[in-house]
Amino acid sequence: MEATDQIIDSDIYTAEQIASLLKCDKETAEARIRSGDLPGVKFGKSWVIPRQALLQCLNEMALSEAAQRKADLQGTRAAALEKGKTPAKAAAAPSPMLPTSEQPRRRGQSRKPPELGGLLASHGMPC
Repeated sequence: MEATDQIIDSDIYTAEQIASLLKCDKETAEARIRSGDLPGVKFGKSWVIPRQALLQCLNEMALSEAAQRKADLQGTRAAALEKGKTPAKAAAAPSPMLPTSEQPRRRGQSRKPPELGGLLASHGMPC
């Protein structure tokens, strides 16, 4: 049986075991217990955490954070719809300001064909 399996099978955890389970250092686990974010009881100089209380607390935290993320996402969607765009369109390129159904404008001056009659006569050539 591995050390992690022994931790999981235990009914009471220490702060060090909580740190191992939650992948954080012991000081962080103790700070979260001390602040009340995680349940725990202090016996002497160390903290003990009942397994059921920890699981219940983690479940409540997970549900609360999921509800908050969902509310944030719905708020973002509502704000985008208020602006007349869906969230997918919000990231798309803006629509053109001018209609594109018109013919494109020609730039510059239009050219006139050269008058060959005067040019040929000046060189002594008949038209």
